[in-house]
Amino acid sequence: MIAQAPNLDDLLGIGGIELQQVFDLGLVFFLHTLRLSAFFLSAPFFGAAAIPLQARIIISITVSAALFGLIEVPDPNSLPFLAMIRVVLVEVAIGLAMGLILTILFSSVALAGEKIAASAGLGFAAQVDPNSGGQTPVVSQILNLFAIAVFLSLNGHLYCIAMIRMSYEILPLGQPFAFDQLVGAGLDAAGHMFAIASTLMLPVVSLLLLANFTVGVVTRSAPQLNLFSFGFPLTILACFFALYFSTTPFSLAIRDMIDFMFIFLEDSLMDAG
Repeated sequence: MIAQAPNLDDLLGIGGIELQQVFDLGLVFFLHTLRLSAFFLSAPFFGAAAIPLQARIIISITVSAALFGLIEVPDPNSLPFLAMIRVVLVEVAIGLAMGLILTILFSSVALAGEKIAASAGLGFAAQVDPNSGGQTPVVSQILNLFAIAVFLSLNGHLYCIAMIRMSYEILPLGQPFAFDQLVGAGLDAAGHMFAIASTLMLPVVSLLLLANFTVGVVTRSAPQLNLFSFGFPLTILACFFALYFSTTPFSLAIRDMIDFMFIFLEDSLMDAG
């Protein structure tokens, strides 16, 4: 007896699911990953150059799979092509804006490190930073790594994913939002960056100011002393001692900064929604 060849409908059907349904499911999943992928591209730690692109893709797909079914997604078949393009651009804009706001606020630590290095005479001790693409003082990179360690120890990466989940409730997928509010939030974040950096660097810079004042008094009373051979080593040594003894207060200040970052981002999303 000759077996009957399967027809085209049997080949296109997979366990009762038609091929068109598979395409629609893939498109819906693609819409889930847009905001996450854009956020991981620009967010602190996730957007670092040290994180491989393959790891970001895997994380985006994994988190999107975990959120799949929990987010309301418009029917792809009911949207025309131009409307679909608008939804894609809106999702990418929201993810990039959220990540950039956190990155701007997180850059306060690097800015504080640059000012500390300049005050201590360590501005020449710089190396190429792969994240910024330019030369950054070593003190700034050390403080940045310290801030990342505090960020991870406080489960900041999990809070980032929770913020993404909450953003879908405030700014639903495919719905218009006040983009100018997010732009204004980015500008406000730049102002807060300088304020936070000033708070972080103030204790160390104040001690360095006292050290420079002491060097000035000593060199004024004993002009025969060489400023370069006496003042610079003392200032650098005072900087190292200040950074060592300010480790605990600095970690507490970074904890407060991280809390402020997420509160500021939540308020920005509420204003945009």
